[in-house]
Amino acid sequence: MLVDDLRFDSALSKNQVQAGGMLLEKIREFLSTLKIALPPKNEFMKIVGDAYDLYVAPIDIPGVPNLVEPWVDNALKAILLQQASRLYDQFAAA
Repeated sequence: MLVDDLRFDSALSKNQVQAGGMLLEKIREFLSTLKIALPPKNEFMKIVGDAYDLYVAPIDIPGVPNLVEPWVDNALKAILLQQASRLYDQFAAA
């Protein structure tokens, strides 16, 4: 993929959602040319969850009391896993 392939219409510079969708589509097109098989979804979700536990969860969140922080971490992990699942589904459908 050439660098020029990632150029977007300058009119999208104020619409991050549309520009993000275009970027996702460009990535999907590029990955489809590579013919790389995705890992099974449960394996992918385990990798994402383990990465969160290893790299993100240990970070102290400023302004969040230590008593509440485990709940915040669980909520953030749930959001991350939900988005990772959606992203996986998007790429698996391509």
